[in-house]
Amino acid sequence: MNKQIFTKTLIVFFLLSTTFSIGQSKKLVRQGKRLADPKQQEIVFTEAIALDKENLDAYFYRGLARFDLENYWGAILDYTNIIFTKPDADTYYNRGNAKYALGDFEGAYEDYLMAIRYKRDFFQAYYNLGMTQFNLKKYKQASRSFMFLLKHFPNDVNTNIQLGLSFTELRQKELAIIFLNKSIALEPNSDTYHNRGIAYLNLRDFKKAAADFRKAISLDKTNDSAHFYLGITQLFSRNYEAAAKSFEDTLSFNAVDLEALMALAIASYHSENYDKAKLCFKKARNILAAENELFKYKNEIALFSETSWSMGDGRIFETYVDRLSAL
Repeated sequence: MNKQIFTKTLIVFFLLSTTFSIGQSKKLVRQGKRLADPKQQEIVFTEAIALDKENLDAYFYRGLARFDLENYWGAILDYTNIIFTKPDADTYYNRGNAKYALGDFEGAYEDYLMAIRYKRDFFQAYYNLGMTQFNLKKYKQASRSFMFLLKHFPNDVNTNIQLGLSFTELRQKELAIIFLNKSIALEPNSDTYHNRGIAYLNLRDFKKAAADFRKAISLDKTNDSAHFYLGITQLFSRNYEAAAKSFEDTLSFNAVDLEALMALAIASYHSENYDKAKLCFKKARNILAAENELFKYKNEIALFSETSWSMGDGRIFETYVDRLSAL
C-alpha cells in the first residue's frame, strides 16, 4: 500500500515538474521576444529549449536571432527541427532566407516554393523566389514571379526594378526600360537611376548608362556602386583617364575593393600609367592571396579565376592578367 502511494506521488511530482518546465519555457519565449539584443535573445531561447525540447516557438525565434547574428547554419538547424515536426510556411520561408544569405540559391529556391505551397498568398516569398530565380539565371521564371507580384502591387518600386532587370537579361530592351522608367517615376532616387544604368550598361548603351550613373551620383555621392559602374561604362567607351578617376572615387569608400582595384589597374594600363597599374594589380593579388591558402600552388590566372572579372570577361581578362603580371 505504501509502495503504491509512493509510486503515485512520484508520478504526480513528475507531471507537475514537466508542466512547470513547459510553463517556464513558454514564459522565457515571451521574455525573449521582448528583448532587442539578438545575442541575449539566443541565450534566452536556448534556455527555453533546455526546459522543453518540444517548444517549437523557441526554435523558431532562436532561428530568427541567429539569422540576425549571421549564424545562418545555426538558424537553418533550428528551422529544420521545426520542419521535421510541424512544417509551415513561415519556417520554410525563413530557412530559405538563411540559405539565400549563404549563397545556397538552389536550397533557398526549394524552400520558397514550399512556403508558397503552404501559403498561396505569401507575397514576400514570391518576391524572394524571384530574386533566387534571378541569381540562378532563371530569368524567365524570375520575370513570371515579379509579374505575378505586380498584379497585386503595381506600384512596388523594388518589384518594378527586378522585373526590369530580368527583362534586361532576357534582352527584351523595350520591356526592361518600361519597368525601370516606372521605378524612377515612383521614386526618382539614386538607387532607381543606378539600376536603370545597369540595364543600359548590359544593353551596351554606354551613353545612357553613363548619364544614369552620373544622375545617381548627383543624388547620392556615397553611392559607390554608381561610381564603379560609371567607371566601367567609361572603360568600355575607351575613356580611360575618366574611368581611372571613377575607380579612384570608388576606392575612396573601400580601399580594398578587389573589383575596383582590378578595374583601376586596367584603366591605368590603357592610360600608360604603368606604375599605378602595377601597384593596383599587386594590391588585388595580395588580397586574393591572403584569402587563399593554396595561393603558392596557383598561377595568376588560377588565382583570379573565381572573381567576377574573370567569370564575366573570360579570355579577355586572362590577357589583362598576363599583361599586368609582366609589368
